[in-house]
Amino acid sequence: MKKYVIKRILTLIPVLLVVSVVIFLLVHLAPGDPAAMMLGDQAQDAEIAALRERMGLNDPLPLQYVRWLGGVLRGNLGESVFIRDSMGNILMDHLRPTLALTVYALFLATLFAVPLGMLAAKYRGRLPDSLVSVTSMFGISMPSFLLGLLLILLFAIKWKVFPSSGYVSIAEGGLWAHLRSLTLPAIALGFIESGLIIRMTRSSMLEVLESDYIRMAKAKGVSVRSIFYKHALRNALISIVTVVGQSFMVLLGGATVVESVFDIPGIGQLTINSVMRRDYQVIQAVVLLVSVTNVLVSLAVDLLYGVIDPRARLENREGG
Repeated sequence: MKKYVIKRILTLIPVLLVVSVVIFLLVHLAPGDPAAMMLGDQAQDAEIAALRERMGLNDPLPLQYVRWLGGVLRGNLGESVFIRDSMGNILMDHLRPTLALTVYALFLATLFAVPLGMLAAKYRGRLPDSLVSVTSMFGISMPSFLLGLLLILLFAIKWKVFPSSGYVSIAEGGLWAHLRSLTLPAIALGFIESGLIIRMTRSSMLEVLESDYIRMAKAKGVSVRSIFYKHALRNALISIVTVVGQSFMVLLGGATVVESVFDIPGIGQLTINSVMRRDYQVIQAVVLLVSVTNVLVSLAVDLLYGVIDPRARLENREGG
């Protein structure tokens, strides 16, 4: 297993290298001049040229890339030309709200979707299955920003159960205030993914329930409850874990809209502001951070397979 983990980590290196090249080119080939934006509309061409020279923007792109990549490998992600703080502090200050929102949204989506998917599989073709299917379709079709506005209208303005916007950290207001500030945005963000998890759970459970060994267990008189929860659910977990891991990556990347609706100072708002200002260093650091997080989540999901399914551990030993 240890050899398998090392092998998987080594295979990620070329992937991250390609990602870094793509990130750098997309940012630097896009129109706009950060030096001109820093100095404003009244700046003279000579002033802009001098600032570009100091920032190293006149150097060839390959040289700029090598310089940036060398800094990244040393743990130096650069400095923002607009935010007077280290890049590490900038990322951490905005990453905490985004990670808290993403994890909370995924938790609520999984808690809501997996039992409903199991219920639909258990009562296939009957009323519960139809109701769950409608719920799943509604979740997939509803845009997160629209659901967020509806939640604000009902639970923040009309019933005043949750705050309409803002973010409260655990250090500032405690756990309860922290969760209250994230509940509505987490529901708005996670609801669309809950529809996908419902579908995957239902289809995976039905596939396992129709397999030969389940028929054999029924013929031997094993209880329906034992078959459903002990045998079918355990074997369906591989597919469920896969879609949950993918959902985390989708939620992390799609938190921008929800953060804007609920005024959460996360990575999404930082990215939008940096794009508007052409703040190269921040954009590169944010996209690289999200990409590395996605790669690590994929690795974690692969490793979970060995915990859930012993056959995966055997394949890893044989492959390693």
